[in-house]
Amino acid sequence: MRNELRGENRQQHRDISPAELDALWREPPYTLGGTNEHFPGNDIMTQGAGEEEDGPVVESGEGGEEPDNYWKKKEAFLRGSTVSLGDKFSSEIVLLFTGQRRSSANPDRALQEALRTRLRVVESNSKDVSQLFKDLSARLVSVHAEKDSFVLTFKTVEEIWKFSTYLALGFVTRCLENFLCDQAFWLDSELLSDLEISVTVDEEHLATLYLGLVLQEGESGQDEDDEDQLSFKKNDLLMVKDTGQDNMWEGTMLSTGNHGLVPVNAMQPLPYPFYQWFLRKYTGYAGCSPTEKEPYVHPIVTGSCVAVVDYSPVGLDELQLSQGDIVEIQGLLVRGLDVFIGTHSSTGHTGFVPTSTRQSVMSEKSGGTPPYHSSPRPSLSHSSPRVSLYQSHNPLPLEGEHLSFSLDDTFRELDEFHEDPPLFLEENSWEGEESELSDPTLTLLNHQHFLYSFMWVTFTGKTEGELSGHLESIRETAKRMGMHWAHRRACFLLGRLCARKLKFSQARVYYEEALSICVDSFSDTPLLVALFTNLTSVYLKQRMTDKLPQTLEKASALLLCLPRHNFTSTDEMELLKLLLRRSVVIGDKHLEARVCYLISSLFLLLRKSDDALPFVERLQFLSVTLSATEGRPIVPLDLNWLLSWLYHRKYMPYLALASLSLDTRHDHSLHEAFQRIGLFIKNSVRLNPCWKEGSSLLPAQIVIYLQQALAIAEQGADMKTQRDLCLGLASVYQQHGSLDKAVRCAQQAVERGGHINEEEGFEASVLLGWLLVLTGQVDQAQSVLHPLLTSLQGTDSPTQRGVIHNLLSLCLRRQGRVQEAGWHLYSALVISRENGNQRNQALALANLGCLALDVGASMIAERFLVRSLHLFLDLWESYTDVEHVQTYLWLGRSYKDRGRSQDSRASYEMGLLIALHARNLHSQMVVAKVLSRLYAEMLLYGQSIAYYEHCVSVSRELKDKRLEGEYLEILSSLYLSLNTEKSSRKSLDYTKQSLRISIDLGKREEESETWLQVGRIYYLIQEDELADMYLQAAVKTALRMNDPHFAMSIYEEAGDVYFKGHRNRIASLPFYRDGSLPFARSIKDIHSEFRLLSKLTELLMNQGEQEEALQYATLAVQIASKTGVRVNERSAFHRLASVYYSLQQYEMAENYYLKSLSLCPPLLQHPMEARYYTKVYCRLGNLTLHKLKVQKTKAYVAGLGFWLEGKALLLDGNM
Repeated sequence: MRNELRGENRQQHRDISPAELDALWREPPYTLGGTNEHFPGNDIMTQGAGEEEDGPVVESGEGGEEPDNYWKKKEAFLRGSTVSLGDKFSSEIVLLFTGQRRSSANPDRALQEALRTRLRVVESNSKDVSQLFKDLSARLVSVHAEKDSFVLTFKTVEEIWKFSTYLALGFVTRCLENFLCDQAFWLDSELLSDLEISVTVDEEHLATLYLGLVLQEGESGQDEDDEDQLSFKKNDLLMVKDTGQDNMWEGTMLSTGNHGLVPVNAMQPLPYPFYQWFLRKYTGYAGCSPTEKEPYVHPIVTGSCVAVVDYSPVGLDELQLSQGDIVEIQGLLVRGLDVFIGTHSSTGHTGFVPTSTRQSVMSEKSGGTPPYHSSPRPSLSHSSPRVSLYQSHNPLPLEGEHLSFSLDDTFRELDEFHEDPPLFLEENSWEGEESELSDPTLTLLNHQHFLYSFMWVTFTGKTEGELSGHLESIRETAKRMGMHWAHRRACFLLGRLCARKLKFSQARVYYEEALSICVDSFSDTPLLVALFTNLTSVYLKQRMTDKLPQTLEKASALLLCLPRHNFTSTDEMELLKLLLRRSVVIGDKHLEARVCYLISSLFLLLRKSDDALPFVERLQFLSVTLSATEGRPIVPLDLNWLLSWLYHRKYMPYLALASLSLDTRHDHSLHEAFQRIGLFIKNSVRLNPCWKEGSSLLPAQIVIYLQQALAIAEQGADMKTQRDLCLGLASVYQQHGSLDKAVRCAQQAVERGGHINEEEGFEASVLLGWLLVLTGQVDQAQSVLHPLLTSLQGTDSPTQRGVIHNLLSLCLRRQGRVQEAGWHLYSALVISRENGNQRNQALALANLGCLALDVGASMIAERFLVRSLHLFLDLWESYTDVEHVQTYLWLGRSYKDRGRSQDSRASYEMGLLIALHARNLHSQMVVAKVLSRLYAEMLLYGQSIAYYEHCVSVSRELKDKRLEGEYLEILSSLYLSLNTEKSSRKSLDYTKQSLRISIDLGKREEESETWLQVGRIYYLIQEDELADMYLQAAVKTALRMNDPHFAMSIYEEAGDVYFKGHRNRIASLPFYRDGSLPFARSIKDIHSEFRLLSKLTELLMNQGEQEEALQYATLAVQIASKTGVRVNERSAFHRLASVYYSLQQYEMAENYYLKSLSLCPPLLQHPMEARYYTKVYCRLGNLTLHKLKVQKTKAYVAGLGFWLEGKALLLDGNM
C-alpha cells in the first residue's frame, strides 16, 4: 500500500482507504483512563445516538453540507459494527500482502513468488517476524507463506490504535518491503520504481475487534444509583462508564463537564482511537458545543475581512468596527475559534475581532483566501517553524535537559529582538528611596520596545525575595506615576513569581491587573501572549468557569493564529489540550492539525519525545488524509523525516526505516542527506549487528539514500563530495555483485575527480581499474591503469605506484602473460621495500606465490608465501585478516600439490584460527570448507563432519539459507556413509533440515529430491511406513512442477528404493507401473520405457507372478527393437525366454534363448561374456536332454565346447 494516500489513480486498487483506516482505528471509541473528579475508574468515549437510528455522527467543519463527506463516511462505516458486553468474537485478524506493478496495478507473479519464498525463509526464524510486528504494535499468531498472509491479534485498544496508525501512514507496507524484498530488488532502480507491496485487512472485523476491546476495557465501575439522569442531545460527546446496571451508564458531557446517568441504548461508541487515547490520558472538558454553527466556509483563512454590523469593543484589546470596515487578518483566521487578530485598514490599530455565532460581525471579503493557495499572508504552511531535532533555527535542549520556564527563561523567550542593549546599569543603581523616581529599571520597563534579554542580565544573581520586593516597588511607582508599560510588565513578572510558588490566586490578581492597564497591547505581542496564556492556565487550574470564557478565546487566538509562536510556559500545554478537546467536539480536523503541531513542538522543546510521538503521528496522518480528501496539500510539510528520528530514539528500527523511506521532502540539505544515510545505517545495524562488525555486507537499500545525496550534491559545485558519493555507490554495487553498475559509478567518480585535480581522481581510477579486471575487461583496465603509472613516474608516490603494478599484474595474469605479470609484482615488492611498507611487501610476496602456483612451481611458491606470512605475523593487530587467511590457503595448496598433506592441514587450520580471531565469517566459511574436503580425502570423516558443521553454523550467522542447505546435504551424505543406525538417524535429521530450507526457498526440484532422500533413509533404518509417506510426498511435489520428465524420474527413483533393497520389494510396483511407465509412454521415451518394463518383469518374476511378468517381458521385446540397441534386444529375448522357462513352456523358451544367442557378437569382448554363453548353452542342453528329450543335445554340447575353447583362449589358460 505504498503511497496509498497520494492520488486517486491508485485508490481503486487500494485494499483499505485512508478514510476507512482512520475511522476504524485511529479514532474509535474513547476511553478516558485518567482519574478526574467524576470518574475514578475506566471510561468509554461515546456519542449520543438520539432517536434516529441512522442519523449523522460527529460532523466535520463543513457542517455536514456534503452528503459524501469523507469523515462522515468513515464514521458511518464503523456504525455498522456493533458489539455488546459479553459478546464473543474472534480476536485474530488476517493481514494479506500482494506484490504488484504500479504501471498496470496488476499483481506481479514473479514478485509475489519472491516475497512468498522470502517469507518461508524468515518464517523459520520466528523471532525476526515477531519483532517486526512487535514494532508495529501487533501480536503475531502465525505465518502462512502459501496464503501470503500473517495472522495477528491485539489485546488492548492502544495496540489497535497504533497498528492502524502505521497501516494508514504506509509504515506496515514499507516494513514488509524492507523485510521481505531481496537485496537485488533495491539495486534495480527501474524495478524499484514500478513494483510495490499492497496490504489488506478485513476492516469490518478490525472495527468489531476494536469496539469489543473498548467495551472490555470499560467494563469495571461502581454502582451509583443516586445519580440524576444527564440531559444530552444527539451527537453530543460523552465519557461513560459501566455502573453494573443493565440499562444505565455514568456519563460526563465532554462539552460542558455535566455529570449524570445515561441510557445504554442511546449511546454509540465513536470510531476514532486517537481521540480515545487522548481523552483517556488528558482528561477534562472542551468548553464548547458541537451544535455551534461556524460562519466561515474555509477552515483556515488569510487575507482580509469586512464588517457586516457595527461592533463596540467589550475588552481593552478589541477593535471597534463599523459596518463596511475592512480588517486585515494577522496570521490566520481559524474557523474553530470565536476571535481572530486583525488590523483595521483605516486606523492601523491591531486588536481582537469576535466571530461568535451569536453576534456575527465579520464576513470573508472576496479577497480573502484559504491558506496553502496563493495567500498574501503568512499561513501555517509557511510561517510555522519546522519541527526539527537538528536545525539551528529551532534549537532544542540537549538530551536530559528540561525547560524550567523560570523568570530568566521568560526574559529570554519573550525577546523578539537580537540587538545589543542600548544602555547599561551600574550595580545597585536602584538602592535608596531618593532614587525611586530615577530608577533605571523602571525606565527600562516602561519602554514601548522592551528588550527582555537585557532584563535577564539585569536581574541575574538576585534572590527571589529581593526581586519580588523590588518589582512590587516598581509596580507601585509605575501605577502612581502613570507609567503603564512598566506597570503591566511588573505585574506580569510578579504573577510569574507567584505562579512558581503555586500561589495561583495571587498570580491571577497580578495578571488581571496587568490586562486591565490601557496600553497598545499588540505593540508588545510576546507579553500579550504570555499574559493571556498564563491567566487562562490559572483559570483552568482553579476551575473558574465563569471567568474562563473571557480569556480562553483570546489566548487561543494568540496561540493558534500568530506564526512563530515562542512558548513561555509549560502551562500553555493545558490550554492546548483544551483546544484539542474542542476540535474533537466540533469535528474540525484543521483546528486539530494546528493544535497537534503546537503540542508536538512543545513536547519536543521539553525533550519529551515519547509524549510528542503520538501527536506527530496524528499530524502526519491529518496532513496526508486531508490533502488526499481535498485534492491539494493542506500543509507542505512531510513529518516522516521527524518521525524517523523519533522512532530511532525509541529504538524501533523497523518503523524508523519505514518512515525514513517514506520521506518525500525535496528541500533536504546535503547535511540532512548525510544524516539520512547515518540514520539508515544505525537502524540497519540494530536489525543485524553483523553489519557493525563488518562481517556482513550493508543492506542494498543504502544505494537509495546515496543516490538521493548525490542528486542534492549535483545541484552544487562540490565535486569532491560528488566523487565520494559515486565511490560509495560503486563500492556498494561491487559488494552486492552488481559489477556493471559499479563500473558506471566508478566512471562517474573518475570524471568528477578529474575536475578537481589528478590526486583526487586517482582513487576513483584505481577502483575503476579493479572493477574492470573483475568484469573481465582487462584491455580496458590496462588502458586506465597504464596512464596512471606513467603519470606517477618521478613523483613521490611509491604506494600508489605499487598499487598500479599489482593491478597490472592481475590483468597480465588473466591474459596468460605470466612473465610480465611477475615483473610488475616484483616492481611492487621493490617499491614497498624501499618505502618500508610491510603490509604491501606481504601482499606482493603473496601474489608472487600465487602466480608461481598457477604455473606449477610449488617450491618457489612456498618460499614466497612463507616470507609473506612472516610479515603478516608482525602485522597481527592490523586489519589484514582476509589477506592473511588467503596466504595460508595458498601455502596449504602448495603443500598439497607436493603430497605433504599434514603440512597442508596445518596451514589450513592456521588460516581458520586467524579467521576465528578476526570474526570474519566469510573467511571462516572458505577455510572450513577446504579443511572438510581435505579430511574427507584423507578418509577422516569425523573431522570432515566437524568442519562441515562449522560451515552450517557460519551460514546461519550469515542468514544464507542456500549455503546452509548445501552443507546440510553434504553432512547428511557423510553421516549416511558411516553406515550405522546412529549415523543414519543423524543423517535423517540433517536431511529434514535441508528439506525445510528447500521448501522455504521454493525450489521444488530440490524439495522433491530431498523428500525422496528422507524416504530412502527411513527404508534403510527399517521404518517402511514412514518411508512410503515421504516417497509419496516426493512424487506429489514432482507432479506439481508439471514436468513429466522430472515426475517420471522421481517415480522411478522412489520405486528403486524398494526394488534395490532387500525387503518389501513389491512396494516398488505401483511406482513403476502406475507412475513412471505412463509418463515414459506419454513423452515417448522408449529407453526409459524399456528399462521400466525390464524392472517390472524381474520384479514380478521374483514375486511368482509369471503370467503378468510374461506380458511385460513381451512388451519389452517389442520396445527393445525400437531402441536400436542390440544389447537391449538380446537382454529382452533372454528375459522373455526365462519367463517361458519358468512357465514350463520349453519350446518357447528354447526359441527365445536361441534368438538371444543370435544377437551375440562373433568375437568375445570380455570374460563375463564367455560365462554368459556357458550358462545359456548349459540351460539349452539341460532343456533338450531332460525336457524336450530330442537329439539336439550333442549339437548344444558341441556348441558349448566351442564357446569353452574360445573362453580358454581368451583367458589364456586361466580356465
